[in-house]
This record gives sequence, structure tokens and C-alpha cells, in this order.
Amino acid sequence: MSTVYFASLETNEPKSEASLPAKLDVILEKLGLKDAVKNQTVAIKIHLGYNNGYTTVHPFFVRRVVKAVRDAQGRPFVTDVHEAIPTAAARGYTPEVLGCPILPVAGFGDKHFYPHSLRYKSIETFHVAGALADASVLVDLSHVKGHNSCGFGAAFKNLAIGAVTAKTRADIHNTMQHDPYWEEARCSLKEKHVDTCPFDAIAWRKGRLRILFDQCNQCVRCVEAATDRCIQINPANFESFQEACAISTREVLSHFEKDRIFFINLALNITPYCDCWGFTTPNVIPDIGILASRDIVATDQATLDFAAKRGLIEENVPRWLEVRPEKHLHPFQRIMGPLKDPYLVLKHAERLGLGTRRYKIEEVMPPEKRRLPPPAKIKPPGLEPPKNP
Repeated sequence: MSTVYFASLETNEPKSEASLPAKLDVILEKLGLKDAVKNQTVAIKIHLGYNNGYTTVHPFFVRRVVKAVRDAQGRPFVTDVHEAIPTAAARGYTPEVLGCPILPVAGFGDKHFYPHSLRYKSIETFHVAGALADASVLVDLSHVKGHNSCGFGAAFKNLAIGAVTAKTRADIHNTMQHDPYWEEARCSLKEKHVDTCPFDAIAWRKGRLRILFDQCNQCVRCVEAATDRCIQINPANFESFQEACAISTREVLSHFEKDRIFFINLALNITPYCDCWGFTTPNVIPDIGILASRDIVATDQATLDFAAKRGLIEENVPRWLEVRPEKHLHPFQRIMGPLKDPYLVLKHAERLGLGTRRYKIEEVMPPEKRRLPPPAKIKPPGLEPPKNP
């Protein structure tokens, strides 16, 4: 069983010492960051976002982590995929604000990487980002949100997709096309199948039907409409992305000693889509706080469990998504579809030896319950009923 440190947004006194940033400082201390980073190069992996997205990890929190590393005599740098670097300043990420350099994970041009030769479905080689892998210490600082490919993005997604080259990112997405789902010999309606999907998740390309699994919410309208029975919604296609993410994360983490890896999830502004979409929507799950651990599996497991307890804010779900009525599903499954089970990546990661799904929560600086005296019997001024003129 792993320990997951939790900082809630609750506070019972108007002092900065009781606020969430102060609780983050305590978490960093409990994680043992100070002892691990001294005289070491520290990669702080975040998602810088794109375009009009403004709910990535707030620069204030990034700077807080950077300061903790520098105070412990570490040498930090913030890093993300090279495509996000040029416009990072538009969203508040600059070296001056963060207090350290901002570098692309695989170098400029995405050319510095370490190839890991292993086959998984259509993937033959995973390219682990070299600039990140060259660091001595890794801080996986993640914004918690939904994800249209796997239902959920946090610690795993931040590394599996964000700490590899663009080619490997594309390869991981393409694993969803590996298992068969269309029988060409049966197909009689051809391009007409495209019109059966209200979410534009079916395309006809170069004489072949293609389901865009990233957009598919498994409503099965296409299956019902396919009188030629040529389409199937195969769970294997959706699970492929999850398993590939677990494998990719394992390869990234293999470059670091276990006692020099830290996982911090900021469960704030929990929107339905990945930050790479480049826009922000309303929160679909209420803010939770910060969850952190040395165990990546336990960190994401606890985060998902908290999100399940908070529930879905249905009125905030974007109108182009469909909310499923089955409330026993995880909130992310209710908007991305039941086959995009956000726990699947953790199942595969646990099997690969990356951590455990069993955890205990240790809340840092829990607010004490205030014991107020009974209210006064005298009404405050202004609460008296108006007198008749």
C-alpha cells in the first residue's frame, strides 16, 4: 500500500499559511524532494497547453515547485513537447515567471531521443525524449482533466504522451486502429455509414471505413444502423491506447532511479478535454485539490477515486458531448463512453510493476472544525422588519 498525500482546498482561517500553495510546500517536504534534488538536474514535466487554453497548471504552482528545488540546491528546468514551447509565454510560462529555463523534452526539432525497441501491436519502437531522460530527477507535475482517447489525463498521460517524440505520440494513438472493427466484405452501404454518427467519429478514407476512436463515445448508433453488420465496437481498440500508455510510461521512468521520481496531480479546473486541444471549457468535476506520491499508480488511482466521489457537473458538460444516464459509471466515462475506462491504464501499469492501486490517504494540514458559540438572540441592525409608514 502506497501513501498518497492530499491537500484539500478547505480552510478555516483567513491566513496564507492555511492556503493550497502552503499545503503544496508541506507535500514537497513530505515527499522528500529536498534530499533527492541537491546538486541534481531536475526535469519538471508539465503540459504548457496551446492557443486559448488557460486552465493548465497555473504558473504560480509551477514556480512554487521550482523554488523548492532551487532552495534545495537543485538545478530545475520546466519541459514539455517542442510544439508547445514557442507560444508558452502567451499562457504565462516564461523563464522569468517560473524561475528556471523552459526546454523541449526531446530537444529543439524533436531530434534528441532514446529508442526503446519493443513491439506492441503496430508500434515497433518507443522514442523516449532525450532532454527529459538526461535529467537526474523527475517531477511529474500534472493538470488533472478528462481525455477523449482514454477518459482521463494526469500523471500517466503527462509522461506517456508528453515525454516521447511526436512520432511515438502518433504511434500510440494509432494502436487504436490495430484490431479489426470493419468487415469490408460485408459492407454494402460504403460511405453512407459516415452519416450514421452524430459525433463525426466515422470517416471514409481512400476506399476504407475508419472509426476515429478518439472521438467515439460508443453510442453504437452506427452498429444499429449498419444493416449489413459490417461494423463492430471492439473494446480492444479502446484498451490499446491505455496499455500503450502504460508501456510508454514504463520506458520513460526506466531512465530514473526510483527514489528520484515524484508525482504531483493538481486536480483543479477539471475540464473534459486534454490541454492539447487549445481551449478551455467549464469544469465538469468540482475542484479537488492536490494529490501526490512516489507511486504513479497510487497517485492516479486516488485522483480518479476522488473525482468519482465528487461526481459530474452535468450542466457544465459541453453541448457537443452526450451525457450517459448510467450514474454508476465514472464521471469521465459518462461523457467519453463506458469503454474509455480511466482505470484501465492503472490495471496495465500495476501488471507492469509500476506501482500499486492500493493506497492510503494522508491529508496535509487538515482544517480543524470550528466550534462557534450559539448565535446571539439580538438581531443585528438591518434585520428588523420594516415599519409601516
